Amino acid sequence: MKIIKKAQDLKNILLSVKKSNKSIGLVLTMGNIHKGHLSLIEEAKANNRFVLVTIFINPTQFNNQKDYNSYPKTLENDVKKLQSLSFDLLYLPEVNDIYPKGLIKKKSVTKYRNILCDKFRPGHFDGVTTVVDIFFNIVKPNNSYFGEKDFQQVKFINELVKIKNHKINIIECASIRDHLGMSLSSRNSKLNKSQLEIFKKLANKIEKLIDLIKQKNTKIKLEDFKKDLSKININKIDYFEIRDEENLEVSDDCSVSRLFIALYIDKIRIIDNFKLY
Repeated sequence: MKIIKKAQDLKNILLSVKKSNKSIGLVLTMGNIHKGHLSLIEEAKANNRFVLVTIFINPTQFNNQKDYNSYPKTLENDVKKLQSLSFDLLYLPEVNDIYPKGLIKKKSVTKYRNILCDKFRPGHFDGVTTVVDIFFNIVKPNNSYFGEKDFQQVKFINELVKIKNHKINIIECASIRDHLGMSLSSRNSKLNKSQLEIFKKLANKIEKLIDLIKQKNTKIKLEDFKKDLSKININKIDYFEIRDEENLEVSDDCSVSRLFIALYIDKIRIIDNFKLY
């Protein structure tokens, strides 16, 4: 695994790779590497002759500076974890490399708006699609890999590819889950001991709820379930909804739907989604 930080070095390497007609698999990360990221890289390795991974904490997708500053930064440990995978190139750009003319954020995608995370984190997905578009234009990969934990984000990126006419396959990969059945997340690493106990209780309640939903003969009242979460000290919920996988519209038909959640354990935001079929 070669590590580079300079944009010109990346351009030179990519020029050589493309001359040799090697397929390029791209995995974009913001660091704090966990098994979910590693699974994306393994998938990229299995289907491409050249694999490029990035670590870049993108400032334009954060709603406030405090959240950006507090995002877990674990570069030394990240590099150690990544070295064991034996992929080709790790790119660690600076902010000025990605935004040479200063921070920008463009609204390219108009679908899937004012629902789920877009409703509660205005501008977040504009930052995501802006930086992904920049990386796509720089790298021009054949394939790029994204986890389904951020399901709405994957929808936005698929739309971005259509709108910008990128000749890139977006490969959606199933969430890697912990022993509690919850998707692995960089933010979950910030949970302290008491918060982790709440997280475990939450996971247990969600598991039971999904079992009930899958029985299909039980009428589930999500509002009652949301109220019940206050008993385990979860007092702020952004959303707790069942939506169609294809169009993200609210759904009563669980055969093609997922349960989408975003809530807080103290100040730590937990987001996840669960297949209901």
